[in-house]
Amino acid sequence: MAEIRMEPHGRGVETDSPFPPVTHDGPREARGNRLVGVEELGERGVVEVRTADRGVLAVGVAGGRPFAVSNLCRHQLAKLGRGRVTPDGCLECPWHRARYDVTDGAMVSGPKGRIFGFTPYSHGIKAIADRLPLTPHPVEVRDGAIWLLDPVVPRRDGDATGAVDA
Repeated sequence: MAEIRMEPHGRGVETDSPFPPVTHDGPREARGNRLVGVEELGERGVVEVRTADRGVLAVGVAGGRPFAVSNLCRHQLAKLGRGRVTPDGCLECPWHRARYDVTDGAMVSGPKGRIFGFTPYSHGIKAIADRLPLTPHPVEVRDGAIWLLDPVVPRRDGDATGAVDA
């Protein structure tokens, strides 16, 4: 298996092609609302998890807090669950190192590199991503695993609960 890059200026996967590699390994499967064990995250701090009703999410821990966000980078649709969590708690794209705040899904910095790091281009991508942030999903750590929480639905009387009124 190819080595995953942990150093920001290294290559992600060794390939003879000038294009990003297409990998066919499947994401982990959620078991109900249980997404993934914290110990399964590895040194990158994030994995892809397929859910029954929210599709594939990037799930991990950043800054000591669990997160689950939509999985596609807003730049060229790379799978963020194959990226890494940076020391400052951002989710970094595995292709061109765009970074996201996992609490609200905002792109913190645009793509990097010789072509995609061209400052006007990178700022343009960030401006688009500001209108299309990643979707964060509420999660918690329980029993050593990251669990997806049911969304809070406001009731008619103004109280907020996790259940839908019948």
